[in-house]
Amino acid sequence: MDETAPPEAEKYIAPSMLLAFPGKEAVIQPARCYLAKEISTIGRAPQCDIVVDSKAVSRLHARIERNGPRYLLHDLHSANGTFVNGRRLREPHVLQDEDQIGLSQPAPLLVFVDADPTDFVTGQLRYDERAMLFSLDKKPLDLTPAQFRLLLHLYQQAGAVCTRESCAEALWGRDYDPGLDAEALDRAISNLRHKLREVKPDADMLKTVRGLGYVLDP
Repeated sequence: MDETAPPEAEKYIAPSMLLAFPGKEAVIQPARCYLAKEISTIGRAPQCDIVVDSKAVSRLHARIERNGPRYLLHDLHSANGTFVNGRRLREPHVLQDEDQIGLSQPAPLLVFVDADPTDFVTGQLRYDERAMLFSLDKKPLDLTPAQFRLLLHLYQQAGAVCTRESCAEALWGRDYDPGLDAEALDRAISNLRHKLREVKPDADMLKTVRGLGYVLDP
């Protein structure tokens, strides 16, 4: 199969692309795919836009939706899961430059390359992925490592509910234990809200969804 050709400049904003991870070119066709379509599919089936020659990969394993400058990766209820930077997807993921995608296992098969890796902006909250820094209203947020991990998790799922379990995993890298972790998680969320309000006193972007979890709505 020939590599997908880049689209004509007059018809498209320059699209981002997926590249086969170094050493995996033999099982990925094409080894370079421009994400010019609204939806690009990944899987073992020959009809997919990116075909992966592995029996562990589902026939229709994942898809990437293009929405303006954003690219959203969905796992399509695959048998063995989709992974980004070693972590299994539990919900759709907004791809960022140099994200590594694994199919059926954490080890990467694909790399996402942003055509224009500028600061990723959601409302007034900005994340500079190269510097790994957050800012609010153009003012830097002075976050502890734990606050950074929690805010990054919420930010990557902006507008969607993040469960207490997923927040605990982002904070501590382990399963949530309600008896052990409930108070500490409540405190972590409260401290993050306080940190946001230090920069912007009227900030009300981190909301609690009772019985479910939290939503970051910048």
